[in-house]
Amino acid sequence: MTALTLSAIPSSINTYERLAFWCAQVLQDTTNGLSVNVIANEGSVPRCQVQLSKIADGTDTAIISLYVPIDFDALNSSTAKTWMAAGDVSTATPNSVYLSN
Repeated sequence: MTALTLSAIPSSINTYERLAFWCAQVLQDTTNGLSVNVIANEGSVPRCQVQLSKIADGTDTAIISLYVPIDFDALNSSTAKTWMAAGDVSTATPNSVYLSN
């Protein structure tokens, strides 16, 4: 697991959108080339990938792909929140560039 220290989240992250973008970038950094096979008999894809693109309406956009293992027993728990079912993706420590404003 990539351990999270809440105080390490940069203070400039003040919206859910910024938090999601930051999390994806950190996970892309910590997975550092790990891949998953999503479609049988096809090539593997990065476990986490953040791409920047201009979409059809002309908006510059971050496209985030993330594959997180899920524990279905935990997912179906009557007492735990659904996000608690997320499994580990990496054990790496984020690069310090992601831990400051």
